[in-house]
Amino acid sequence: MRKRVISTLLVMATTAGLFAGNVSAVYAEEQSSGDYEYQELEDAEITYFNYSVEGKELYEKEIAAYNEIHPNVKINLELVGGGTDWRSTLKAEISSGQAPDLVVMEGASDFATFGDMIEDLSDQPWVEHIYENNIDDCKVGDAIVGAPSGVVCYGMLYNKAVFEACGIDGSTLKIYDDIDAAFGKVQDAIDAGELADQFPDLEAVVSLPAAESWVLANHGANPAIQAELGTAFDTYKAESLDFTYADALKDYIDLMVKYSPDADKPEALVGVDYDSAMGGSFCIGKTAVIQMGQWVAPVIDEIDPELRENIGVLPMPLKGVDEDNICYGIASYFVVNKNSDDAKKAAAKDFVNWLLMSDEGKALITSNISVPFDNFEDFPSENVISLACEPYAKEGNTFSLVFGGYPDGWSDLLGAGIQSYIAGEKEWDAVIEEAKANWAEMR
Repeated sequence: MRKRVISTLLVMATTAGLFAGNVSAVYAEEQSSGDYEYQELEDAEITYFNYSVEGKELYEKEIAAYNEIHPNVKINLELVGGGTDWRSTLKAEISSGQAPDLVVMEGASDFATFGDMIEDLSDQPWVEHIYENNIDDCKVGDAIVGAPSGVVCYGMLYNKAVFEACGIDGSTLKIYDDIDAAFGKVQDAIDAGELADQFPDLEAVVSLPAAESWVLANHGANPAIQAELGTAFDTYKAESLDFTYADALKDYIDLMVKYSPDADKPEALVGVDYDSAMGGSFCIGKTAVIQMGQWVAPVIDEIDPELRENIGVLPMPLKGVDEDNICYGIASYFVVNKNSDDAKKAAAKDFVNWLLMSDEGKALITSNISVPFDNFEDFPSENVISLACEPYAKEGNTFSLVFGGYPDGWSDLLGAGIQSYIAGEKEWDAVIEEAKANWAEMR
């Protein structure tokens, strides 16, 4: 009798184990989505540190959606930004032994500053999907240390309707000389009054907010410096700058000045700020081109929703060097704290995997931004400018973003120098020599 009972219990235990295994397998299959493969995780509570306070609602949605399949992982969202120096806060938390488990950082300089806490993520499944032109910006040495969490992309935005009215297909403009000729054709049509009926307020081709140092130096000079120095991390480490492509940068600045409303009095351009160039000119049809990026889409939507449907992106041609590129780079990265315990690290990595690999995560991310991955084809960004930039990124026609690796304060000095050149107060060669000396000194 006893043997029969034991045998029965063994059968029941085996059957229960098989049943539980089948249930677990079915659950895992059901919870896998897109490129994301579900895995069992230990109970864990992690802190997710992010400086983008405006994204609070989206991040809470992402966490809630993830918890539907991993209810045993508690994610505490810590937002530190706005008027608060998030880096100082993070340093204080690390020093106090309360370092977060998952952190969003901005790139090369942060990787260097917080290198003691950064986990090697080279074995993660999303790595193989990063656009080739962006992989190096995720690295320290040979190790992938940051998962891209958002992209900044910009070029010369243009009003396709204006160009089409002049018989110009903007998508065919790939090199400096063709862009110059197209701008000239549009300006000639404006001057001759040929566009007055359709575009009564149009007065010039290009809006140039030359009062903004970040437009001229951070963004405008980025192609020339990236072409010379390479990645953001290489830029951060560079002790000197030869400014090899300074003449090509001059050509680009000259192009924008030449077709601006103040072409005959360029000193006035130095007083044109972002608001007057964007909302007070481009968005209301006074100009047809402006160097800007995906961040201005909400401004366009608010001022003129019809313009939204006519936005295209032209390259920022580095004449004679690389002419068919826009600027496209990773604005922020997910970083995992290597000093967290194994359960927390596993949970942090899995949350990132779910965001970047599952259909649900992808849909949530692209509701706000775009990311440099080739597995998001079915989840296009809702940002019209991001969409217009994606073909450049997929084809590898991009300058990566290196201005985050400039010496602190250097871009303000370069911007002031370019402003002096535009205003006719300083020769270009003098601007460049000063910029090179400032770089070496500030490093």
